[in-house]
Amino acid sequence: MYKHVLSPIQIGPMKLKNRVSFTPVWPSFATSDGRVNRELIEWVRDIVKGGVGCINIGCGCVNRNLPSFVTHLLRMSEEGTVNEMTMLSDLVHMYQCKIGIELFAINMYGGSFETRDTNSTKPVVELDPTFMTKEQIKEYIEDFVEAADRAVRCGVDSIVIHGAHGQLPGCFLNKRINERTDEYSAENMDNASRFTVELLSAIRERIGNKLAIEYRINASDMVEGSPTLDEVIEFVKRIEPYIDLLHVSRALHSEQKLAPYMNQPLYYPHGINIEDATKIKKAIHIPVTVVGSVTLEQAEEHIANGDIDMVSMARGLMADPYMVKNAKMSCPEKTRPCIRCNNCINITHYKLAPVRCSVNAEMGMETIYMNVGTTTPKKIAVIGGGPAGMEFARTASQRGHSVDLFEKSDCLGGVLNMAAAPDFKADIKNYLEWSIRSVKACDNVMIHLNTEAKPEDLNEYDVVVVAIGSEPIIPQFVKDNPSVVWVGDLEKGNATVGDDVVIVGAGLTGCECALSLSKQGKNVTLVDMIDEQSFGSGGAKFNQVALMGLLNDNHVKCIGNVKLVSNNNQLGFEHNGQSMDLAYDHVVLSLGVRPNPEVLSTFEDCANEVIYIGDCNTRIGTLYNAVHTAHEAASVL
Repeated sequence: MYKHVLSPIQIGPMKLKNRVSFTPVWPSFATSDGRVNRELIEWVRDIVKGGVGCINIGCGCVNRNLPSFVTHLLRMSEEGTVNEMTMLSDLVHMYQCKIGIELFAINMYGGSFETRDTNSTKPVVELDPTFMTKEQIKEYIEDFVEAADRAVRCGVDSIVIHGAHGQLPGCFLNKRINERTDEYSAENMDNASRFTVELLSAIRERIGNKLAIEYRINASDMVEGSPTLDEVIEFVKRIEPYIDLLHVSRALHSEQKLAPYMNQPLYYPHGINIEDATKIKKAIHIPVTVVGSVTLEQAEEHIANGDIDMVSMARGLMADPYMVKNAKMSCPEKTRPCIRCNNCINITHYKLAPVRCSVNAEMGMETIYMNVGTTTPKKIAVIGGGPAGMEFARTASQRGHSVDLFEKSDCLGGVLNMAAAPDFKADIKNYLEWSIRSVKACDNVMIHLNTEAKPEDLNEYDVVVVAIGSEPIIPQFVKDNPSVVWVGDLEKGNATVGDDVVIVGAGLTGCECALSLSKQGKNVTLVDMIDEQSFGSGGAKFNQVALMGLLNDNHVKCIGNVKLVSNNNQLGFEHNGQSMDLAYDHVVLSLGVRPNPEVLSTFEDCANEVIYIGDCNTRIGTLYNAVHTAHEAASVL
């Protein structure tokens, strides 16, 4: 099925065993002063043992004299990094995998090109071509060259020069960003490409053919002033003599509305950069790889067609590092799907914390799980067949325990059946199907559907795990109102609504329901007590930006500071304390969920050990919480 994507390829002096490359990301590992640490080593080990052809380590800073507040980024600008980085290279080579290091110049203070005032004496984005002196340009080229030289001595196989997403080299191409009038201007391609050509030629002169050089490029910056695709191709032809692989992406970090195009959420299609990469490949003579939620199936198709040569991915390989080995062994159905929730990116980029994955509980926590040890087999009852219950059953089974999984409905999945209902939630549906399939494949898990396990019937078990989820929050004054529908009933197909709908609750679920209904042609108004800027929060910032953009595109009316009230037994709304009229055929409630302490308390004494996991032990139910609480509990039994 995957003979093309699994075939070897030569990239300059580097030969890869297959055509899947782990694209550079920032895992927020490394010591505070920028050295390789054990967490980074074990995170890398977990990825490369799954069969990927090359892993690129992200965010190797080249800046000289970085201040102390820049932490947990590899400092390729400092000689002390070489020692530990060499050990990381040796580790990767143990698994017949190649290793690259991304080199980039970090902006030590952020900002947006949107708000830049070129009449100011100071840029809002530090590395701004318009403001850089020629001496600074020369220094940054020297910084890249010195970092590339260290990379050679670290034993890596390639370097990745980051010229996409608003990084320094790419900024010189954009007329809106680069407003210089000298030989580094964006006025013509000779000038616009000058910095990058000087940079790459200087690197190649220093390192020769000792390493492969990969260049990350935007096919489009997606803002006014961006080079056209024809201009991008003209630029690529100028740098082609100095590089071995072109890596195609799009969009800018510094413009928040574009962030989702770099790390596409589940609302966006897979493979969004393939079309542009195909056009670029036709015009050049070096291999082309592409990033952008590309599936292995898409990679196989387009490599076979000659559209691209490789695929670069990160989130899919973090969700399941064994994606490549599973493909090679003809069992791709075993691969745990990425749900493109972008929690991994949100944690590192916004919380500045170590990377985590919603569906792969051990990713990023390798050193924590290293010493969980063996266990004595136990007989375990799991109450609830939702995402938490299935994750616990699967993990406990792998550790040698015997599990009875009780689900009172006629199917597994719990709230994921609701979450996966909209057409644009195909990634969630894929994960749901994988989770059910994999738990059914466990030899020592017995699944009991249509079975409500009662506390008095569980005293034969060593451990009882309660994963019964939460209950929807529904105000008492609307419970008998025929025009009020709970969002869960709507998404499960147990209810219908008219043409004019007011959704109360603008969390992630409410916003996604609004998008789904608007796509069906409904007139949707979305209200909440919070302000509109907070609509769609609760997940990753990238996904929130994308979702709110889609609601706007689909003409969903969003109103903040609105409260659902009862006036003389009539449903009403208040905006900033004042009565307001909203026309509707139906009101959809999406006010969240909460555990039922009375039900939970009935399980307290039903076994020697009772564990609560998933939504029933938290105020905010997320798939991340379900998977992680379940996996952690099962791993330490």
